[in-house]
Amino acid sequence: MECCELCGRAKPLTFHHLIPKAVHGRKRFQKRHTKQELRSRGIYICRLCHSGIHDLISEKELAEHFTTTMALLEHPAIAKHIAWVKKQK
Repeated sequence: MECCELCGRAKPLTFHHLIPKAVHGRKRFQKRHTKQELRSRGIYICRLCHSGIHDLISEKELAEHFTTTMALLEHPAIAKHIAWVKKQK
């Protein structure tokens, strides 16, 4: 079993689009990123980390400011959530 790219736990993984699919059709994002980049830029993370990201940050914020793993990890609420997730079974 693969490990989550955020918390490091060996759990079933889901694909998190670093550029949310909700904005793929918007011209602003099509100018910034290639179609290939829009589709493929993402990370494989566990369900707890994935849910936490979407509970804590809006799609618009994700698209504007959190398009890299490093940017996500630097967000204080996400860092706190990941620290909590690491303690779970």
